[in-house]
Amino acid sequence: MSKSSMFVSVVCTLLLLSVTIGCASSPVEQHTDAASPSGKSAGKPMQNASNTQQTRQSKEEQVLSFYKDSSLSDEEKVRCITDHLAGIQWETFNKVSGKQSLEVIEYLYRQRAYIPSESFPNVIQASGGLDGASSESYAAIMGELFTRDKTAMTRALANTTDKSYREQGIGSIAYSLSYRETKVVKKEIRQWQAGQKLTTTEKEIIRALLVKLDNPY
Repeated sequence: MSKSSMFVSVVCTLLLLSVTIGCASSPVEQHTDAASPSGKSAGKPMQNASNTQQTRQSKEEQVLSFYKDSSLSDEEKVRCITDHLAGIQWETFNKVSGKQSLEVIEYLYRQRAYIPSESFPNVIQASGGLDGASSESYAAIMGELFTRDKTAMTRALANTTDKSYREQGIGSIAYSLSYRETKVVKKEIRQWQAGQKLTTTEKEIIRALLVKLDNPY
């Protein structure tokens, strides 16, 4: 991980902590004042409540808070969002955000240059609850990331233990690449593969992708 990526990751963590602690502070202070008429410190209950609040904040709420944070640059925002994408349910995100799933996915597509290769596994595991336009936009992201760094994406897919996410990822890439001439795409992939030392699982990923390109729909 580069120094800049590590810095952005730390920023994401600090921002998440500040959001959750900020959400918890007011009601906790009221409670502890009432429970401590002697004026003694009630920091421990307050800390516990903040930890509880952080635990209760869902993945969808975390992603939404980063997306809405105007203090973040696009690079920081994309890194913070992709750090927390794995396992997200976009159906749930729609309910939490007021139907902003497509907006966020399209934002990530526009800012895809900021998605680091180490976040590819999280993007792969972010296909839950997609439908219609959001599914197409997600597929566009996957296709662009594969085109940009075939090695990293193939490795990330090979290391994805959940077969449903793996199959969805391969299908999304194939769908995205289907807008180009299939023969040309296959040739590019085979030329790239010829210069790689792929593991057995990685070879299976490429084989499955080549097959899927013949019938991506």
